[in-house]
Amino acid sequence: MSILRIRRSQLVSKHGVGSVFPGTDGVSRLTAGLDRWFSHEYEENNKNVHKDDFKIKEWRLEQRLGVSHFRAPPDYRKFEFFLQGQKNLDLKIPFLRFPTWHRCMKCKMLSKPSRGLHIRDIGSCKRKYEDKECNGTLVQVPFVMFCQSGHIEDFPWNEWVHRSHKPNCEGKNLKYEDDPNKSGGLDSIYITCLSCSKKGQPPVRRNLKNITSSSKNNDSTELTDNLEKNFRFKCRGAKTWLGYGVHEECNHPVRASLRSASNLYYSKSFSSIYLPSVENDILSEIVQIMTENSEIDTYLRNAKDFAPNDQILPKLLDKFEDELKNFSKENILKALNLLTDLENDDGSHSERVQGDDDIDRETPFRRLEYRRLLSNDSSDELIIEKKDIDEYQHNFSKYFSSISLIKKLRETRVLYGFSRLFPDANKDKDVKEMQKMLRKKVNKHEDWLPAIKVYGEGIFLELNEEKIKSWENKTEVIDHINKIQENLDALTEKRNMQSRTISPRFVLLHTLSHVLIDKFIYESGYHSASLRERIYCSTNSNGSMTGLLIYTADGDSEGTMGGLVRMGEQGIIETVFHNAIENARWCSADPVCTEIGKRDGQGLEKINLAACHNCCLLAETSCEEFNRLLDRGVLIDKQIGFFND
Repeated sequence: MSILRIRRSQLVSKHGVGSVFPGTDGVSRLTAGLDRWFSHEYEENNKNVHKDDFKIKEWRLEQRLGVSHFRAPPDYRKFEFFLQGQKNLDLKIPFLRFPTWHRCMKCKMLSKPSRGLHIRDIGSCKRKYEDKECNGTLVQVPFVMFCQSGHIEDFPWNEWVHRSHKPNCEGKNLKYEDDPNKSGGLDSIYITCLSCSKKGQPPVRRNLKNITSSSKNNDSTELTDNLEKNFRFKCRGAKTWLGYGVHEECNHPVRASLRSASNLYYSKSFSSIYLPSVENDILSEIVQIMTENSEIDTYLRNAKDFAPNDQILPKLLDKFEDELKNFSKENILKALNLLTDLENDDGSHSERVQGDDDIDRETPFRRLEYRRLLSNDSSDELIIEKKDIDEYQHNFSKYFSSISLIKKLRETRVLYGFSRLFPDANKDKDVKEMQKMLRKKVNKHEDWLPAIKVYGEGIFLELNEEKIKSWENKTEVIDHINKIQENLDALTEKRNMQSRTISPRFVLLHTLSHVLIDKFIYESGYHSASLRERIYCSTNSNGSMTGLLIYTADGDSEGTMGGLVRMGEQGIIETVFHNAIENARWCSADPVCTEIGKRDGQGLEKINLAACHNCCLLAETSCEEFNRLLDRGVLIDKQIGFFND
């Protein structure tokens, strides 16, 4: 059997756990849960598995997600007889064949093979057709059923055609056929049960009209409301990616979808820029001991309320001498200070999201990166060259207070969950999302998530804080951004999402990032999907942030090409910046883009203003916000534009 190949980076993005993966052989599969990765059950020739070879340590992300480590998806090392005894040979990622229902291209009958569904070749149709064995090609049906909680299973063909959630017929003779006299939509596809024909009456028959439809606020669907009269057919909680027959309780409406639909899977991931001052091996080890040892953790939480770290240190060394005997006093104090900074930033003084008591954990997480990128402190995996902003031309330096060339950086990307239907469903419920990828809870030493390390380069820009404060406090700017806020509030209420406050500086930073990336694409030598943004924005008392990092991180090679860093040099960045702002003044869809955006909003749920595919939108891999919360007006509008001079 040939090996179906997939890029390792795709397993922590669009083809992660729970996704429907369309193979090059024409067969769709579900990426199996993490319980089955690195499992002997799926290693045909190799029992000598060393999981540490794939381990990735990223201390900040481990603490945030509450796991002991991360693992890179295994690379495939082909088993050969003369390599017996070597480790990690023939490791594969398991997939489950899905959908399990198939249609014969010859006799048009539906069937559900009873033998091993994981087997790629399920053979041909064995039904009788025109008095002989059919032998027609079996292909997977195009439709599946899912709900917004992430559950997915086969479309209920038998229930649908019989208009009952518990039909008396077993559905062994269902026929899937197209009506040539209709236009080719869903209402032209008919399902017929040949077993239910009665004397003198035709068989039970029903078309697929509106099976993908839902109400405007998504609280009801055609499949839920009209599968059976006077009965709501709700989700049965199928977690098929964890195994056929695995279910949990769920009462959300269900809908049908093409198995190739783009809204069937949205990966949820966190990323982190490697910070040597945080990730230093010794400090990391000390902090890990402090947080994982329950006695030390409890002692520190009580002591920090009454004394500073330098006074806690002697008592800590005396009380926990055995646990800390391998470390110097200086490093223990540094670790204490680091832990205190993180707790203060991530604790009671942290920003809170409007309308919710949950803490916004992304802002303090990024503040550590922001502080480091403002410094000139480099290491082997984070090389920073801070430039003197005064050496740049005035038409650039008057808007920016800092620029740094990041000649090398390391990013860790972690898959922690996924959603269906909407990309931001349950966005901040990390633990719940992680549990979707596991069939059973594992011990703390096996508590891991898939991740990849990628290397790249970038440019870090910090806008002038005083100019931004003066600008964002203008009444007309606040009123303008309120249009986005109102539409976003309506969206969060509609989807039952956590509410969020959007500041003028965020829209400014985000839109500026997009127009700069659009220019860098043509100047740096990288293609459009290679460049990414990382927004550092906050008005919190712990420290304002007004920065953006435009970078590239390539999963296939270590190091950089240098093309992007060169764009930040004196005499080049000024021209790129000037051209980006000038290009933003006019969109090929104007005046429609500007006027409709300003009046009503546009894009998904109208949470963009003057921003469309012709001027501001990028490849979705480049944008942190799925091409939302953008507006050219905050850059160049004559009344409110930050760069209108």
